[in-house]
Amino acid sequence: MATKTTAERSTYQIRALERGLDLLEAFTPASPEYSVADLAAATNLPKPTIVRLLSVLASRSFVEHVPDSDRYRLGVKALEIGSAYLQSTSLEAEAKPIMQRLADHTNQTANLGILDRFDVVHVQVVAPDRPVRFWAEVGKREDAYLSGLGKVLLSGLDESLFADYLEQPRTAKTPNTLVDAGALRREIERSRERGYALDDEESNLGVRCVAAPIRDRTGRIIAAISISGVRMEFEHDQMSRYIADVANAAADISARLGFFGQERP
Repeated sequence: MATKTTAERSTYQIRALERGLDLLEAFTPASPEYSVADLAAATNLPKPTIVRLLSVLASRSFVEHVPDSDRYRLGVKALEIGSAYLQSTSLEAEAKPIMQRLADHTNQTANLGILDRFDVVHVQVVAPDRPVRFWAEVGKREDAYLSGLGKVLLSGLDESLFADYLEQPRTAKTPNTLVDAGALRREIERSRERGYALDDEESNLGVRCVAAPIRDRTGRIIAAISISGVRMEFEHDQMSRYIADVANAAADISARLGFFGQERP
């Protein structure tokens, strides 16, 4: 009887590993449980192969059998590895390459901001490679009501804290600044519903901004990402494209932080 060579055994082991990973990747928040038949349909793997792989994965606690059913779900080992990943991530590190991609794709400045009390703090800025561009220094603070970043972050406040904020006095920086409490509330609520916020020359004349929320694994808004630039470049069809680009970047960063429920345009 012919025996497998070392190279053949290695190829078989790699292929088995790939198939095992295919099974694990089939499980998502939208589809957390599968039967063997479901997994076969989702992965195009033969059922006997799936049964063997599930046996190995279950023995290592990567998957587990759902009691009183023919279905499987991810096991505690998958949670342990996911938790180890989340412990090793930071907002700025995960956001930086996505912000660079966003700046390169839109040719606009990408900004990352967090809320400190009621101030937006720019914690990271990535500028496009062009001579004329909007620029905000890292560490810059501004009142939240003035910017798209701020509106997104305000939309994540609980109602009592947001109501307290609306009682604060506000000063107009441009003719477009929203200082009226009722108008600002309506704009924040609109931003929450549609998943993005705009700054229409409200902090600086001639500058527009599109921002979207970044969420942690619990779904809480912890930061916001935006692009900003000259008004004439944020009009009509271009604005629609920018909204989609920023929303997708926000969803990508949120996913890197463990949240997968963010809608994309």
